[in-house]
Amino acid sequence: MQIITHNLNADQARRQLGITTDSKQKSTEKLSSGYRINRSADDAAGLSISEKMRKQIRGLNKASRNIQDGISLIQTADGALNEMHDILQRMNELSVQAANDTNMDSDRDAAQLEINRLKTEMNRISRTTQFNTHTILMAKQLVQIDADDYAEAIMDDTFSGMGNRGNGLVYGKNLDFSNINAQNKEQMIGKQFYVTCSQACSQRFSFRFTDQQTSDITLNGINLSINIGIKDASITNGVDIVKKINDLVVGQQANFIAQLQAIQPGWVNVYGDTIIGHANALHANGANLTFYSIDNGPPYVPGMGLVCATDILEKDEQFLLQVSDRPYMEIALNLKTINSATLGLKTLDVHSFESAGKTIDMIQGAIGNLSAYRSYLGAMQNRLEKAMAIVDNTAENAQSAESKLRDADMAEETLHFSKMQILEQVGQAMVAHTNQDADSVLRLLA
Repeated sequence: MQIITHNLNADQARRQLGITTDSKQKSTEKLSSGYRINRSADDAAGLSISEKMRKQIRGLNKASRNIQDGISLIQTADGALNEMHDILQRMNELSVQAANDTNMDSDRDAAQLEINRLKTEMNRISRTTQFNTHTILMAKQLVQIDADDYAEAIMDDTFSGMGNRGNGLVYGKNLDFSNINAQNKEQMIGKQFYVTCSQACSQRFSFRFTDQQTSDITLNGINLSINIGIKDASITNGVDIVKKINDLVVGQQANFIAQLQAIQPGWVNVYGDTIIGHANALHANGANLTFYSIDNGPPYVPGMGLVCATDILEKDEQFLLQVSDRPYMEIALNLKTINSATLGLKTLDVHSFESAGKTIDMIQGAIGNLSAYRSYLGAMQNRLEKAMAIVDNTAENAQSAESKLRDADMAEETLHFSKMQILEQVGQAMVAHTNQDADSVLRLLA
């Protein structure tokens, strides 16, 4: 039957041509992008699985870089510790040499000078070795001392403005409590430090941090002992601790002076210092607490006063390395403070056979301690390398699985594109052909 109202053959050809064209466009998009899934409509379930895999892959790749950073940190630390080992070996040589009584005093003096300089350099390495600005051979200190050695910080720094001297200089050592806050203050509980007048004087001033809610000060002759109750509600940071110490000492000034004058008649606090002994005083400035000699020059060189603070030296700091794409999957790297104090090196003296023997014993113990720590770092590096290998392998396999879901099969897609291209050309021909069917109706009217 011939009709003119509808050209159904042309409509059908046009509809099929539209389907073919859409399919060809999708195939073109897949070939151009390389992905089988370009939008959620392409494969809703596959897209969901693929995105989860992408999260895992990218997280694992970043975890692998985290591990490599940890390995680099260890390598940096180990390089510095290798130099410390060399320093200790040289100090051991000098001590063994100095122990021999064939040496003259001048020979032992030369050995002592080099040992002292090597010890200073070892402590400088501890303070300055960094990775990404992290100091990795010294843990973050709650109480900082600008000194080579927390064990025996000699009061040889210069300060001005103490007492009523104006710009006159004094010699002392400063303790900085600024890192203490409400969150970490209880880490100070059980720690202590002490100050000595000089190596030739028996005076000793002790400062202890307790778990009490009150603080107190005690005089034992001319020796002073202060207990700071860290759980005191009025102590929330380092500034409060310094103020509490200063207030306790100031409150006992009259008693100090009376006892000192009883021992040394005519003793006078010439410059109005906050004294803690016949030759020492303290000065509070915010979170800084400075101990100094009340004379304008260092009267006790080489045995001048000491701030001995090994007990408040933070010896460990933990670095957490995220080694997975999942949360809280870490490897803990315990970094230690490595300096003369933590290695057990106190006063190294080689001026006699007996003192040199004690020094040899201390240095050999330090070599053993340092070797043990380097062994730990080496073991941790080996562990991290294995962890990185596992992470990289998992990421590689996950990438392969995600590729099968998301990536286009280029050979298959090329065949489909060619098919759609042929069908499109045929469809266009059919649309043109069916549009000529109306001509047969006109021939009936001719």
